Amino acid sequence: MRNFWVGSWLHCPPEEEFVNGRRILLKKLCFGPGESQVWFVTEDGRCWYEETILEGIQAGEHLLELVSRETLLGILDSEITICQRLNQTEARLLFQKEKDF
Repeated sequence: MRNFWVGSWLHCPPEEEFVNGRRILLKKLCFGPGESQVWFVTEDGRCWYEETILEGIQAGEHLLELVSRETLLGILDSEITICQRLNQTEARLLFQKEKDF
């Protein structure tokens, strides 16, 4: 399984296919309180960050913002470092491959 836990966050590696015009490069899901953080690219090459609060006092809040390629590469570098620390070799290789998107 390529998904892995870091504290209360489930880290999900890149998806292979575009769905509804976007392809997820990193998804993080928190279970307490429920929250999702997603970094993705669109078919036109733009990079995005999306955050959704599912529970708690901020439930229903949603953020969608355009981010630079450099920002997204930094996020991927951070995730690669986490994978190395936790011996998540398969996930690390997938994130490394995404740096060339």
